[in-house]
Amino acid sequence: MIAAPSAPPASPTPPASLGEMLTSVARHATDARLTTMMISGLAGAAIVALVLGRRGWLGAAALLAIGAYGGWGIADRELNRLYSRPGASRGLVLSFRLLRALCAIVAGAASVSAAFQLLTPLLGRWIS
Repeated sequence: MIAAPSAPPASPTPPASLGEMLTSVARHATDARLTTMMISGLAGAAIVALVLGRRGWLGAAALLAIGAYGGWGIADRELNRLYSRPGASRGLVLSFRLLRALCAIVAGAASVSAAFQLLTPLLGRWIS
């Protein structure tokens, strides 16, 4: 008797939003990658802001967004580890939730700031 051919494996559904895509990337990244993103992004933003001042805000905002995204990924990973263990400290869970929210706010604000700084010259010419 000939066996019926097996169905091809179902392909994973693509992320429906940018948030889902960023969450998926952060959850599949290694700890070293997230740590590198956080340290290099935050340190790079500070160096660019100190060295270039106002002229370097675009680069500083982009680096700050990368650093905050790495911090968000680390906090999210730690929260998932805490949720998987019964009896996790409520204070520890709350502190990681707060850190994750703060990183998301900083990353969002830095991204909007960088996009605004890129579009301002174009809008200035268009409006005037």
